[in-house]
Amino acid sequence: MMPNNNQSDESKNSSKDVDMPPIGDGRESPESSESDELASSSEGELFGKRRRMGIPVSSPFKTPPGSPFKMPMTIPSPSPPQWISLEELMTVSNGVTNMALAHEIAVDNDFRLQKYMPPENSVEKQVKETVHRAFWDALREELAEEPQTFQHAINLLGEVKEMLVSLLLPQHSRLRAQINEVLDLDLIAQEAEHGALDVNRCARFVIDTMGRLCAPVRDKDIETLREVDGAVNMFKEIFRVLELMKMDMANFTIQSMRPTIQQHSVEYERKKFQEFIDKQPNALEVTKTWLYQAAEEAKASHLPSGPAEGAAAADKGPVTPMDVLGHAYIMLLKWEENKPFPETVLMDQGRLAEIGVKCRQITLIASILLITHNVVGAALAGLQEFGEKLKGTLGVLLGDMQESSFNVEEALKNISEQVCKEVDECLETHGFPRLDEKRLDILKVQVQGAANPDNTIHNLITSRVYGFIQSVITAPNPATQAKVPGGLTAVKIELFEATARVLRIVQHNNAVFGPYYADIIGELLPAANEPSD
Repeated sequence: MMPNNNQSDESKNSSKDVDMPPIGDGRESPESSESDELASSSEGELFGKRRRMGIPVSSPFKTPPGSPFKMPMTIPSPSPPQWISLEELMTVSNGVTNMALAHEIAVDNDFRLQKYMPPENSVEKQVKETVHRAFWDALREELAEEPQTFQHAINLLGEVKEMLVSLLLPQHSRLRAQINEVLDLDLIAQEAEHGALDVNRCARFVIDTMGRLCAPVRDKDIETLREVDGAVNMFKEIFRVLELMKMDMANFTIQSMRPTIQQHSVEYERKKFQEFIDKQPNALEVTKTWLYQAAEEAKASHLPSGPAEGAAAADKGPVTPMDVLGHAYIMLLKWEENKPFPETVLMDQGRLAEIGVKCRQITLIASILLITHNVVGAALAGLQEFGEKLKGTLGVLLGDMQESSFNVEEALKNISEQVCKEVDECLETHGFPRLDEKRLDILKVQVQGAANPDNTIHNLITSRVYGFIQSVITAPNPATQAKVPGGLTAVKIELFEATARVLRIVQHNNAVFGPYYADIIGELLPAANEPSD
């Protein structure tokens, strides 16, 4: 039998916010049940072993150290570890897995499955290549025997037949009958016994059928298949292209079912999460801590920083639930890497971290542009093309901010040199005198300190970026046009894109977990609105 790669396929996501229209009819992925069985088997062995050794199974979420819940509200103390049956554990695990998949499809319009490829030079890849090489060598030796034997080839044709049938839609009844007729394994076995089997004829039929079923993007692969010489090489290529076609069908199914999943995902995710909470009573500990900290921030933002701001702070009124949630979601964009993430937004952690990096990039670009205009002065006023060019340069130089190896201080040193160079070129092009050494040094120093937490311009731009996002996600009608804060006009497109991504996550998260937030914030607000001593 051909080595089965289905259970090695894993899904990966992308996070581009590109609207994709739903298409056609959808069917369930034929690989979902196999993946569930594999996951259940491995997890069952692990936790079964732990139970036999007398190790209790406890919650996967850890209560953060130093929890700040020291206020007049009822907070259940963590219960001791409890025994969980294997059936309960598998049920919860499968429920969370399905909830995560539904969430990805509903939130990410560009979610696609991609074939899993083992890492280069890994043991997994070496073993896989060795097994496959041995299989195809055995087939080659079998076909080279005198007289020829076709047992391997017949088994391959049986697998090819199953894969072709799995790609058929319900309306393909005539093609289904044709496949069953031409690839009748009993008849093929009889032909092989009498030396009348034509493997190439069967392969040509398979390729023609694949050409009728494949997506247009696979037409080139089908044409390449027709030019392959040798039965073994042809079968290898047929299986490779069929795997691609199965992935295409799975992604087609996701696209066609996305509107339905989006329509029902809120109720489904809430139901699955409630099932998880029923098994793990302390599963909201990190979420409670997160909302408590957000309530404290919201309260601090309503307090006057001086006598002159007393009236303005009074006009803000008491802290509202939306104030707390607004601060809470903004906190997620600044979240420390190793800090426990709130359970209710755990599935969006990667997306929020990516958007947080984008916000910091936007802040740095806007800060450097503002510093440059302030230092150079009126000579750059009205030169829009210079700002666009410099913004593009900064975007390239700061493009690797999401990498763990990125050194912002080193990057800003290089950026300061590039900014001075482009400023001088622009001034010279437009007939202005170049900057003297003193102003160049000032420009370099200020650009290199653009990410400093004590930098006034950096702090101002940071507050405006996050303030704009918070104003949009907490607005009663986010669709209304929002006013871009001063200093952010040059990066407004990037700011709008980041805000739109946050808004999509916030709206879905609020719809799913709103009842849990309401209960927690309901206990927090009375204390948050009490005057400070």
